[in-house]
Amino acid sequence: MLWIRDTFDGHYSYYMCRGMNFDIETAVLGLIERTMGQLGLTRDQISVLGVSKGGSAALYFGLKYGFRNIVTVVPQFLVGSYVRDRAETGRYMLGDDMPQSHVDLLDGAIPELLKAYGGQGHNVYLFTSEADEQYETEISPHLQLFWACENFNLIRTNSQLVRQHGEVSGYNLPLMLGVLSALSDGAQPRLGFVENGDAQVNSVERQRYLADLRSGEALTAVLNKQDIRGNNLILSGHAFLPGESPHGEFPTTKSLVVEGGGRHWEWPLATVEAKHTYSLYFDRYARDYADGGFEPEAKTGIPMTGIPGGAYDLSVRVTSPAEGIDRRTKLVARRPFDIRRPFGGLEISLVGDEERVRLLRRPVIGHFSQETAFSLEKSWLKERTLHVERVFFVHGIEAAAHGHASYYLVLRGAQATYSFRLGMSRKPAVVRPHVRRGDFGSYEFAYFATSGYKGIALTNAVPGEYEVFISMSTGGSLFSAAAGGVTLS
Repeated sequence: MLWIRDTFDGHYSYYMCRGMNFDIETAVLGLIERTMGQLGLTRDQISVLGVSKGGSAALYFGLKYGFRNIVTVVPQFLVGSYVRDRAETGRYMLGDDMPQSHVDLLDGAIPELLKAYGGQGHNVYLFTSEADEQYETEISPHLQLFWACENFNLIRTNSQLVRQHGEVSGYNLPLMLGVLSALSDGAQPRLGFVENGDAQVNSVERQRYLADLRSGEALTAVLNKQDIRGNNLILSGHAFLPGESPHGEFPTTKSLVVEGGGRHWEWPLATVEAKHTYSLYFDRYARDYADGGFEPEAKTGIPMTGIPGGAYDLSVRVTSPAEGIDRRTKLVARRPFDIRRPFGGLEISLVGDEERVRLLRRPVIGHFSQETAFSLEKSWLKERTLHVERVFFVHGIEAAAHGHASYYLVLRGAQATYSFRLGMSRKPAVVRPHVRRGDFGSYEFAYFATSGYKGIALTNAVPGEYEVFISMSTGGSLFSAAAGGVTLS
């Protein structure tokens, strides 16, 4: 399989042109032909697949250069008019002035090929949907152009789960893969005109099912984006009461709950728009939870001020006073993550997966292990910029990949503690001399340094004497090593 990314000079090009110079098309064709030669394939054995602008390219290259099998999903036929309305891409492809003559030329690129040959000699599979906002302008007027294609297949989706352009491909992915699998095996499926999806819904059954769902104990709380800024949490995602009240829509309130060690804290959350909930949380019937999103009330995030060190579980509370509903459920993550940040004398970690989300707060200066291999051979302080670099790992805990751990520079003084993130590099030749004989672990990424080797500005640090430490956080452990001291004037 050959995947070609449509990024040229940082712009989209429909794999065709820049400033109406079609050297991109020539280069793409050359890449395809070289790959064909390496694999010993002919044009009759090639299948081209694309979605949206990729679907346009699949049609264009397939028809123009004789690639027999074309699988195209929600393509644009009038490429010139389409990119003219998207100024950045339009100027790149059509030229700065985007003259009408250039628009007309690209508008005719695909239709003229179809008018000349009608897709004759090709197996064409066009996936579309009337729910696609582009259907009436891009798809419907051009279907008649496939008149001469003996094996033209139109798959038109009519489903509760497809409501816009970008959802057609995801819904049809199993069918698309089936078609590609058949084509790669020499078969040529003849589907004809197919309408897939089930748009017929019994409204009474739907209302009953969703009302029962709402009257139960269900509550959905899923984290989509997360970050730590200073001592604040930046959290956004979906939180809503599943189902539907038979009495109409009612406003809800949302809050974040942090609890652990027998204590809990609660902060209000802002309700925001949520997209695609009807497909993400499909439960027998599609239901659009348009107000199902949440985020912090302040753009700066949710302050964790006053929360002591420890491990805490995060949950979300949603209330609907008009319905007499007050529910709370644990917050889970759409995909696993592990974020660690230093803040003064603390390390703040946010860790989540499909089971739970946890907040961890602990001292940024951790355990001093006899298994530590540490070397600080390059460091300097220029005015108030401090640079450190060299080797830090713990025997038995591998450092085999970038991101194996988080490294921190820590300055501890009588009045304050400051901590900063450090970067890491792969330098096996420098690390190897520090590996103990008989230890066959991989530690080649155990080289820490300030970002860009440029040092860290200590502009806001209080003047005084500071002990310097390097800390390494990995898994559930945090190790530290003493790295001398500095005096800030």
